Amino acid sequence: QAKSLKRDVAPSYQPATGSAGHFVSMKLLNKGFDKDGGGTATLMCEESEDLWHLYNMVAKGDTVKASTVRKVQKEGSTGSVQTETKKIQLTVDVKAIEYDSAGDCIRFSGRNCEESQWVKLGAHHTLDIELHNRITIGKECWDFMHLEALDQATDVHKSSEVAVVLLEAGTANFHLLTTVLAKDVHRVCVAMPRKRVTTTGYDKAIVRFYEQVYSGIRDHVNLDLVKCVVLAGPGFVKDDFLTWMMNRATQTGDSQILQKKSAFVAAHASCVHRQALKELLADEQVQKSIANTKAMEHLKALEGFYQMVKNEPDRVCYGPKQVKEAVEKGAVSVLMVADSLFRNANVSTRRQYVRMAETTRESGATVHIFSSQHVSGQQLAQLSGIAGILRFPLPELDDIASDAGLSDGGGEEKDDYKPSMEEDTDAFM
Repeated sequence: QAKSLKRDVAPSYQPATGSAGHFVSMKLLNKGFDKDGGGTATLMCEESEDLWHLYNMVAKGDTVKASTVRKVQKEGSTGSVQTETKKIQLTVDVKAIEYDSAGDCIRFSGRNCEESQWVKLGAHHTLDIELHNRITIGKECWDFMHLEALDQATDVHKSSEVAVVLLEAGTANFHLLTTVLAKDVHRVCVAMPRKRVTTTGYDKAIVRFYEQVYSGIRDHVNLDLVKCVVLAGPGFVKDDFLTWMMNRATQTGDSQILQKKSAFVAAHASCVHRQALKELLADEQVQKSIANTKAMEHLKALEGFYQMVKNEPDRVCYGPKQVKEAVEKGAVSVLMVADSLFRNANVSTRRQYVRMAETTRESGATVHIFSSQHVSGQQLAQLSGIAGILRFPLPELDDIASDAGLSDGGGEEKDDYKPSMEEDTDAFM
């Protein structure tokens, strides 16, 4: 007997019209869950951040339904077989997931699990989900972390929080830091004279460089949404550019730049490469500018942890087994977990991480889920991806190795899923 579904239908979908750097929420088109927690949610990704949320939401064993393109064979009246490419709807039982951040795409591989006129049951197929593709996710149980991922993904208040422009003479790298991503969005390269033989040639080149950086900020940073724009680099170029930009904005009457003047901050960075983001987020001046952002919340939680390690080492725990023991004793006041742990291939192990997060939150403690794609998440990964600050000392945790894993009650699940050569060439996408 079919289970009754409680179904919520979202308003009809309207395409997003946000400008570059504008992170709108993922569209929740409809959802329906039964009393046992199973059900489906239909979504549409609008921005790169949405794809990351989707990647964390789908697990092996779920079903994914979407439009796809596939080569199908059609037999003519004379008995001849023709191959044509058709756009069809397919539902696959997910066996493998691949996240492509550079291409803004997620690939779900598996076997067709619904009757189709064109594709036989059990045939292998890979669904490529890109921005603005409609996708329906089916789960036997939407647990605590999956529901939280769904809520975060469809949060209308989500936005890019901090823009960072790392620049030195001739080179500028643009990054947007959201609640979960540190995304490279633009790059400017201008050839500069090797030696300042004549100041005229250098001055012309630097102005040309400044103009391109200025255009980059206008085109790739939504100043209505970001709380702070950090201009950083190893020399004085960032300070000179900030002065030049404000003068140019005044001369041209660029009200958008002038009204957000206080949002621009110049800071020192040792280089203009991605690794400079970590040192920038620790900069006191930058921290004041991003005081109310999610990135700052996570950094403060990490700072609090390291401060406690120094002052009261018996009031911290890190590593899966130590944290689990502390959670069971009701000792955790702040729990920090990397989202990568919730993608564990072993269902039993993943369930234990979910239970730790859920139990900690139910006890009134704070739970921070760090993105492994963010600077703060990469720092937490050095602590095995999970750490906690304790309400009271637990010196006995020293007897548990910080790198001790969770018992999985049955070993790692083997994924022996491999499409045959015939099936692989069958799939067009």
